[in-house]
Amino acid sequence: MMEEKSVEITLVGFPILYDFLKSDRIRHIFSGHTLKDLIEDLFHNYGEEIKETFWDRRIDRLDPTIQVMINGKFVEASDPQSVEISKDDHVTFFRLLAGG
Repeated sequence: MMEEKSVEITLVGFPILYDFLKSDRIRHIFSGHTLKDLIEDLFHNYGEEIKETFWDRRIDRLDPTIQVMINGKFVEASDPQSVEISKDDHVTFFRLLAGG
């Protein structure tokens, strides 16, 4: 059995999810090891609202407009299976927005 770990998740630029989750910051417990495991667990626990926001079905991967930081450092989110997540990590999901 995999060890459960608690991570803090911050969402930046996701107003639809703020309404759904009632916060831009959540504490999440999951038993995976990678960013992919965390994302899949979020989909399982929070359903279609988060999946529709995070996942690009056309290319079957994390939406390219979403950047990810772990403990204040940007990581390569295009290959979430290669990004390790540790207990008490702080994972931030950023939605890139166009504007001027």
